[in-house]
Amino acid sequence: MYTGQILLQLIVILLAVQLFGYLSKWVGVQWVIGEILAGLVLGPSLLGGIFPGVEALLFPTATLPMLQTLGDIGLILYMFSLGTRLDVQLMLRHSKQAAIVSACGILLPFASGSILAYFLYPYFAGPRAAFVPFVLLMGTAMSITAFPVLARLLAEKRMLGTKVGMLALTCASVDDVVAWCLLAFVVATIHAHDFTSIFLIVGLTVAFIGVMLLVVRPLLKYAVQRVSSPHLLLAINMGVLLLASFSTNAIGIHPIFGAFLTGVIVPRKVRFVGQVRSLDQVNNLLFLPLFFVFSGLRTQIGLIQGPALLGICALILGVACLGKILGGALPVAFSGESWHTAISLGVLMNTRGLVELIVLNIGYELGILSPTLFAMLVIMALVTTMMASPLLPLLGYRTSLMPTETISEQLDGAMALGVSGEGADE
Repeated sequence: MYTGQILLQLIVILLAVQLFGYLSKWVGVQWVIGEILAGLVLGPSLLGGIFPGVEALLFPTATLPMLQTLGDIGLILYMFSLGTRLDVQLMLRHSKQAAIVSACGILLPFASGSILAYFLYPYFAGPRAAFVPFVLLMGTAMSITAFPVLARLLAEKRMLGTKVGMLALTCASVDDVVAWCLLAFVVATIHAHDFTSIFLIVGLTVAFIGVMLLVVRPLLKYAVQRVSSPHLLLAINMGVLLLASFSTNAIGIHPIFGAFLTGVIVPRKVRFVGQVRSLDQVNNLLFLPLFFVFSGLRTQIGLIQGPALLGICALILGVACLGKILGGALPVAFSGESWHTAISLGVLMNTRGLVELIVLNIGYELGILSPTLFAMLVIMALVTTMMASPLLPLLGYRTSLMPTETISEQLDGAMALGVSGEGADE
């Protein structure tokens, strides 16, 4: 019934994302900034404010649920890909220092975000927000580091081979895993009606993780060794991905957790690497941008008006930056490294990007965040993601002149697509 309208939306979104993505690269910031800006431009913050009739024509209310569903599918595929890029062996090799830095890089921003949430709760909590979930979500939002955005930034600055670059990448991996665990707990507390329900959801989640690690992972390794058909192998992996996402959704924590864990447990084999890259190319071009646009359609920057709200927005940004930068820098400096290295790591760990938007959108959908606070946090995510690009040259790191293909090859090596602990089979 709405096929033609959805196709028109896809065309507009594709063009907007490409335009703002290239503009972002031209001014020297990450492509993801352009994707976020494209969503804001197409939403009520700009297009809806200037030409509300055009926005209503392009994005009628009746089509928004379908647009959200397509964006959620893109998000599931993205989280699966993100899981495959998590290098467990790298985390173990740098485990001692990374554990200390990651702990401080999570605890300090989580604590500062929780304290801030205590004061914001009476005025900016969502319609279904209880105090504890609101505080936990704000703390989690302040603790995020965007692993894939950080990896591309390190490649562009030629920092992948440096000690601070590898440490930042390892800490970001640990931070992401901890953040997803925290977010899963927050979602569980929202969906649970009492303590018994919380324990049931947590218990089912632990059982699900156990089945994935102890049963599904060995079966996938066996399938990769025995199945010669790439088509059948892809079908098996996609079947596991969809079943895992459905299972976590049924448990009550969110489909993205099942997708992420599936990506973590799949064997790192060369045949499978090509399949993941093919999925990424289609998903990153077509489906994942729908998530950005839907986020933009629900972001109303115009709600942030007046000195008081602007001051609160600036306070949120300041707390986010100080907590994450100091949380990453202090343990490195106290371990004997130079303050230059420590501050560089803190700046890198302050990069948030898409991962932050995922957390914020889940909080908004669950009614934990009000529209005004959601808009403030989106601005925080956008600014903190942009900050690293101009700050790193001041610290002595230059932008790469390598072609995009070379950067992509380095990213594949750094994020262990096909080279993590199990080796290649072809």
